[in-house]
Amino acid sequence: MNGAGAVLVRKEISSLAADDRIVTEYASAVKTMKEREPSDPTSWSYQANIHGTLTEPAENLWNQCQHATWYFLPWHRMYLYYFERIVRATVVENGGQADWTLPYWNYCQGGKHAFLPEPFREPPPGQESPLYVAGRDSRLNRGERGMPESVTSPLKARARPHFIGKAEFGGPETGFQHSGETFGKVENEPHNLVHVFVKGLMLYPETAAQDPIFWLHHANIDRLWSEWIGIAGAHHEDPTEPDWLTFEFSFYDEHRQEVKMRSADVLATAAQLGYTYDTEPVQPVAPLAPPVAAPAPPAPAPVAMTPPPPREMIGATSEGITLTGRQTTVSVPIGEHAAEGFGEHVHAYLNVEEIAGENNPGISYLVYADLEGGEPPRPDSPRFLGTLSFFGIERARNPVGDEQPHALGVSYDITPIARELAARGQWAGHELPVTFAPLDLVEPGAGGSSGVSPTPHEDRPIELGRLSVFYDA
Repeated sequence: MNGAGAVLVRKEISSLAADDRIVTEYASAVKTMKEREPSDPTSWSYQANIHGTLTEPAENLWNQCQHATWYFLPWHRMYLYYFERIVRATVVENGGQADWTLPYWNYCQGGKHAFLPEPFREPPPGQESPLYVAGRDSRLNRGERGMPESVTSPLKARARPHFIGKAEFGGPETGFQHSGETFGKVENEPHNLVHVFVKGLMLYPETAAQDPIFWLHHANIDRLWSEWIGIAGAHHEDPTEPDWLTFEFSFYDEHRQEVKMRSADVLATAAQLGYTYDTEPVQPVAPLAPPVAAPAPPAPAPVAMTPPPPREMIGATSEGITLTGRQTTVSVPIGEHAAEGFGEHVHAYLNVEEIAGENNPGISYLVYADLEGGEPPRPDSPRFLGTLSFFGIERARNPVGDEQPHALGVSYDITPIARELAARGQWAGHELPVTFAPLDLVEPGAGGSSGVSPTPHEDRPIELGRLSVFYDA
């Protein structure tokens, strides 16, 4: 908590002038933190390595980030919270003010907002900037191109009704998962997509937090979580399971002390953590004591319930698919038995399984089901399912610590399309075409361009083990 009940406001980076003190103090603090000894928990490298690193031997709390898990959102909120406190203390050390807050990059607004913020771009000749990273996509770094709406839009994630689940907002239920298998919706898009399109250090989980734009990107993802919870009339809720609420994670604070925090400690950012976003109303709140361990909520009384019907596969491809940067369509045969069991409360899901590759190709794909009559791939199409990106694909093959090698997977809810096809008699016993359309950056003034463009990566092919369709309650 900050000050005597003060709630600090995180502001959108494009609303700040290049010489705004939030920007200049961040740049100065980054420079100072990079000059600290790498063994210092408040140094730039140590903080980045908490997220992930290939450096061995690993120091305390390195390689802790949670990906492809229901802890993705709370862990990164905690991570940003303590990083922000460390930067704020460094700002004060450098002569700045004690109300510094981490800005966020709201690329979700599209247009100019989807271009790399100016303070992070390539500086003029002869000048240096602690916020500039040369290895990013050079077109982004020069401000020549930006990310298409199909990359930056949060609409698919916002529309998910539940937090827990492979195709839901927050991710599948897991234990501690530094490198999981199946991403939640907001993690897959826009989170993973932005990492891939920025490239450079951001392309890999082990180096991403070394880029100063990483923290603004994750502040926006954190904001999207608060926004999802607050959607009027949607009745969105955070998990109430004790395993999610009480699982503890460790970090370092600005005093170089190891601290612990749980999901239950970060559900109300203003009341519990002392910050909010400039898109939210600001109200003073009384300061809270630091989070302390609390007993787990009492277990509910057992209730006799009818178990849900088992998950049922109704179709799958028999061969793998290779993606090399060109639009590809594959048909999934749907079994005759799909005519049965598709009750009112049953959902149909398309799973992309066993995603593997030696290296991230640095591009992503739009995914469609049953594009009709040569319809071009557009993100406003009712056939658009979402996106496919490959953030963390190298780590899946060579995970850190005791984790086992595995492939990645993505799941899409295709219920509306399946019901439409079933009503037309084109579902059971038919084939479901699935299209993968590669994406690239767009030029200024491209408007609603989808960004679909051939982007060959034959030298870094991606293998999809199979596509499968399931019914699940």
